[in-house]
Amino acid sequence: MFATDHFVLQPSGSPHQPIPPKDRDELTAKDILRFVRSSWRLCLLWIVVSLGVGGAYAALSPGYYTAYATILLSSPPASQPGEAEADERVYVESQIQVIQSDEVVGRVVDHTGLAEDEEFVMDDSLRARISSYVRSQLASLFGTELPTAEPNIRHEAMVLVRRAFSVHQLGSSRAVEIGVTSSDPQFSAMLANAIAGGYIGSQRERRQAARAEETSDLHKRLAELREKAFVTESPKKLASDPESAERARVLFREQQSAAEVYRSLYNALLQRTHSDFSASSLIPSARVITAAEPPRQRSWPPTVLMVALSSMAGGVAGVGHALIRQAMNHRLMTVEDVHRSTGLDRIVGIARIPRRRWNVVGPCEQSLQPVYSKDAPELHSSLSKIATRMRGVQGRQVSKVATRMRGVQGRQGGFVIGVASPLGKSGSSTVAVHLARVIAATGQKTLLVDANWQKPSMDQPMLNAEPARKLARAFATIPADQEGLEVLVLRPTGSISDLNASLSISAALQHLQQEYSCIVVDFHSTDRTADLEAAMGVISEVLLVLKARRTFADHLEGILRIIPAEKLSAVILTRINRAAFSPNREYRP
Repeated sequence: MFATDHFVLQPSGSPHQPIPPKDRDELTAKDILRFVRSSWRLCLLWIVVSLGVGGAYAALSPGYYTAYATILLSSPPASQPGEAEADERVYVESQIQVIQSDEVVGRVVDHTGLAEDEEFVMDDSLRARISSYVRSQLASLFGTELPTAEPNIRHEAMVLVRRAFSVHQLGSSRAVEIGVTSSDPQFSAMLANAIAGGYIGSQRERRQAARAEETSDLHKRLAELREKAFVTESPKKLASDPESAERARVLFREQQSAAEVYRSLYNALLQRTHSDFSASSLIPSARVITAAEPPRQRSWPPTVLMVALSSMAGGVAGVGHALIRQAMNHRLMTVEDVHRSTGLDRIVGIARIPRRRWNVVGPCEQSLQPVYSKDAPELHSSLSKIATRMRGVQGRQVSKVATRMRGVQGRQGGFVIGVASPLGKSGSSTVAVHLARVIAATGQKTLLVDANWQKPSMDQPMLNAEPARKLARAFATIPADQEGLEVLVLRPTGSISDLNASLSISAALQHLQQEYSCIVVDFHSTDRTADLEAAMGVISEVLLVLKARRTFADHLEGILRIIPAEKLSAVILTRINRAAFSPNREYRP
């Protein structure tokens, strides 16, 4: 279905002269806009497919759940006199390392019994399977045996636990958050609470051990002081010698003075011990301020992230696919594409015509193609321009085309116009019948030749039927405005070679030139037969029909190799997308 009035004409220059490469490589905003218009559906398709794949992955992949427990760390120890004050952030970072240490992780593994849980310890991931398979294959290839070492189950359990959780500080506070990720939400919460409890228990045991050691040292020191402060020997009897008695009394007084000093030290140390114990009991230790609860929503894969990644991946894939198709396919979608690809100047763009705009001219004989019985008035204006410009006549009435065609040509016999296309189902038969109607309306004796001999044969008897050598002929009539349009149908009545069919078409055209003023030949597509090339010596001009979005630049260049430049009348690009179709616009290369 077509729509017309997109006519391109540039009479100067050879129609086969390509545009210089530098002009082809120029990228303009118009090219970008056309690329977007032609590729947005492909990008949208890729995005939809990518979203579907992402949704399937999110639905079928095992979900992971993350449970969080929050610990408030104890205050950093007070600095001793003469020492620099400890940085609280450094203290928090050191405690995070303690939480991730083997001391705490091993305590968690022992208390939870994960080392005895075979399902937890056994690494059944795809990476482990591939690694085990590769090692076994390499061992069998080199004829060696894999080392059999006794696995350390506790160490493997500690490694798995360390991989499953993470610790980070909350802002600049002394609160740290422990996150555990697992496929089981109950297990995630249990392990997060166990890690928090393991750290707190480890810290409590360390403080208790330090306090016990300190208490033991104090008790030893107090015992020594008590022995010196309260154990004194009083003189039993003074010596009779005055000098010796005096020395004994002086020694006793010295012992009493020393005992008083040790007694003072003992009381001070005892009081300090009680005060330190009371103060240490008031210092808050690490505690859990938020216990982990089994999460309801899985943390991986996140829905928002999957949608974003799928959309981005689909968009990138769609744009890449469109660029590759643009670079490799070279589809002809607009008249600018035809001109840019080959440098052709005489181009007619025809958009789709809705079915409601097609008319049935009347009942046709069974020997004719069904498309010959349809008529679209919108095609007549464009084909009238083509008929007028075929012989270089511009600005004339169509009714004078026949006279000027033969006069300008100065040819003997009828004027033969070949209508062909590089691919089938491009609309060449529709263009041929409409062109024949336009020329017949001028009053010339016009004949439409249906040379599609590979199509199914007709039931009615044929004239001049000579199987294996010539195509059979049958005349029919299409209803028209005046007397009707004559049609010659060429069909084989038996098996015939391509060469004999082409020669039969050429011979028929030479014979018909003596009887008709203008002959319009509806050829097969050149990808199926060589009839157009074989009849090029008889044909006066060729009207080339292309189908938008289906014809590639390679197809066009291939058919142009067999058409002489002086015989190419025009190129018709059919079924152009109406969104990219601009009527009454003249292209200037």
